[in-house]
Amino acid sequence: MVVLTSTPSRRRLDLGRLFMVPLATLMLIAGAMVLSRPSDAGALRWIGTALVAVFYVVIIWAYLRRGPAKATGTSVVAHVAAIVATLTPFAFPVLTQGSGGVARLLVADVLLVAGTAWSVWSLWTLGRNLSIIAQARDVVEHGPYRWVRHPLYTGEIVSSLGLAIAADNLVAGGVWLILVALQVYRARREEQVLIGALPAYSSYRTRTAALLPGVF
Repeated sequence: MVVLTSTPSRRRLDLGRLFMVPLATLMLIAGAMVLSRPSDAGALRWIGTALVAVFYVVIIWAYLRRGPAKATGTSVVAHVAAIVATLTPFAFPVLTQGSGGVARLLVADVLLVAGTAWSVWSLWTLGRNLSIIAQARDVVEHGPYRWVRHPLYTGEIVSSLGLAIAADNLVAGGVWLILVALQVYRARREEQVLIGALPAYSSYRTRTAALLPGVF
């Protein structure tokens, strides 16, 4: 069972903002440095890197705009799973062992671009409702949320699959499977919070899929 804590109407210190804004800023600077360096990588790789930079810009924008949550889950395990899932994609570049073949890198780049573009769209649509841990603010039903309840997690799974393919080793594949499991668990625990705090969410849930349109 998930216990919910209600947020008082007065404004409280946003710990998520204190954590995510500096982290996203650092990742944005790192992405800008990569984009500024001369490279013989293809256009698709450059687009993917640019989209990752946009991803972090939108995160900063969303966290700076967001207001207090209506409810927050108190499961420590769920909080840890959410944070680990957020940080796991950073492990793939460390796990990369070889350059890989042209076909492999092409598939990896396509997945990275598609997943990141979908994630940016999801982030922009979610806006001030964004949160790493399970929190309830408002029900979002437009953009990709018309079809999927957790499109941001779907985009991260797809883009991380591209990173795992580019890494070209079994360890990276195992890390990707762990990420998928974490995102599924994260979505389930988040929905318990949303159902308990937002009356409209139950109806929305019956009309949409969890991660893939038409699945679950």
